[in-house]
Parts: sequence; structure tokens; C-alpha cells
Amino acid sequence: MPQDSLRAVLDSVFAAPEYRWASRPSPLGFLKRWLEGLAGWLLALREAHPLGFRLFLVALGIALIVILVHAGWVLLHTIRPGGATGKDLAREALPRRDQAWYRREADRLAALGRYAEAMQTDFLALVLALDAFQLLHFHPGKTPAEYTREARLSPPARDEFRELVGSLYGYAFARWPCGPAEFAGWRARAAPERYARAH
Repeated sequence: MPQDSLRAVLDSVFAAPEYRWASRPSPLGFLKRWLEGLAGWLLALREAHPLGFRLFLVALGIALIVILVHAGWVLLHTIRPGGATGKDLAREALPRRDQAWYRREADRLAALGRYAEAMQTDFLALVLALDAFQLLHFHPGKTPAEYTREARLSPPARDEFRELVGSLYGYAFARWPCGPAEFAGWRARAAPERYARAH
């Protein structure tokens, strides 16, 4: 009886999960088995067909050289700057976006009835004109409000320029009603000569 109770205690202790000594499969076991199989195949090939084994090694070496040469060629063409011809072609493909281009684009948008967009484009023409007069510095990343702070204008002209930008924000972003009359009035106030004379 005491021996049976000792056996029962030992069985209950060794039944705990800590004493389960089953081996867990390795997550990379398939790779190890595959590499062992490949090594066995290469050893068998070397023993059975020595010439075939040497030809196989030569083919692997040639393939490695071809891969390395191709990788070097791709890397060279990736990091090498484009030739002057490519830059010239890219410059010729883009239209020159100066003040006149933006005025023409504003006219085109207004003709399509897209007056708010026409005002935004016309504002860029105004900014480029003021940049030519050296009253501010054009940068494509600046907002219209930033130009109002930067513009070197007399106080009345600066106030008028600020009102112009405020109305631009109203028409473009606050969706104020905008038609041909509003665009014509806005464009008259956006004439570059008004601000150049006031300087």
C-alpha cells in the first residue's frame, strides 16, 4: 500500500507540464534537412561522377560571376547621374512657367468657368511680377499669407495686398460665390503695377 501511494505521488508529479520531455520541432529544421540533403547529393555526385562534379562547380562559378557583374552594372546605372542630354530633354519638355504663362493659364481657367482656380493662378503671376520688382521673393512652397508678411510695400499698398490675399482665401477656400464679375474685379486689384507704383 505505501508503495502504491508513492507510485501515485510520483505519477502525479511527473505528469506536470514541466516534466514533459518531448522535443520541440525547430522552426528552421526544414532548412537544415534541405542543406544536409544537398550536401549528401554533392558528395554522392563527387564520388560517382568526378568530371560532372567539376563541371557543376565551374557552372556555379560562372553563374556567380554573371550575377555579380549584372549587380554592379545595375548599381552603376542607378547611382550615376543622368547625362546632360536627359536634363536638356526634361527642360524642353516642361513649359516655361513665368508670369506670362500664369496669366494665360488664369485666362484659360476663367474661360472654363473655374474662377477660383483662375484667381489662384493669377496670384502666382502677381507674385512673380513682384519678385521681378524685388518686392518679395517667390518660392513655390510659400503660402499667400507668407507673401503678405514678406512684401516690402508701403503701408497702404501692404493693406491692399493683404485684403487681396484675404479675398483669394475666401474665393478659393471658403467658397465665396465667384463669377466673371468677381474675377474681373479681383484681377483689377491684382495688377502688379498698383503695388510697384506704391512702393
